[in-house]
Amino acid sequence: MKRAKPLFSFSLILFILISMYIPHSFADTGTVSVESIDVSYNIEHGDMESIFLDPDFFELIITMNTQDDGTIEITIPRAILDAKFESSDDMFFVLVDGFETNYVESKSASTYRTLMIPFFNGDSIIEIIGTHALNPFISNTEIKIPDWIKNNARWWADGLIEDADFVSGIQYLINEEIMTIPQTQSGQSTQQAIPDWIKNNARWWADGLIEDADFVSGIQYLITNGIMHV
Repeated sequence: MKRAKPLFSFSLILFILISMYIPHSFADTGTVSVESIDVSYNIEHGDMESIFLDPDFFELIITMNTQDDGTIEITIPRAILDAKFESSDDMFFVLVDGFETNYVESKSASTYRTLMIPFFNGDSIIEIIGTHALNPFISNTEIKIPDWIKNNARWWADGLIEDADFVSGIQYLINEEIMTIPQTQSGQSTQQAIPDWIKNNARWWADGLIEDADFVSGIQYLITNGIMHV
């Protein structure tokens, strides 16, 4: 089945909503221990391989085998991963095999959030990106960012600076050691688009709503995905 668009169609989202209220059996149901905390899941038309946390990028990564188009329902303990704006719940950023994907949040409680995510036959990796993760690896002692960079981040988030100019500027600051971040392995990618969540992080950081480490996680994402080179 060809993927026509990065985002799933309205009909697929409608299918998810309907499936929430119609009993059906899942091909794979269970729990996976992530950092000693259980994460429960149900997969229709697929089998779970693994669930693991990448705390560097506030990301839960799911690998699976799929036999047909289907959905995965996953309950994420907030202690492992969450998405917040100030004190309110925010949207997660979800990728299915690298494509930004709509999802439905079917349940929410003080200790967990349950997402229903559609996938196509052949998809194998789901990335769920939030704003907070369990025991982030980044240490504030490894970070040095001059305050004036917040102005650049705000202008970029507001569209006053082009993506390429912002990326090249940050590259220069890191290479000249004006800005210091934890050592990060550079990657290669043909995808040069910057995800919206990174711009959102930049705006929130500039406004003092999130910590330096949260902003740096976005910069590290650009480096490891080959969008920024240092």
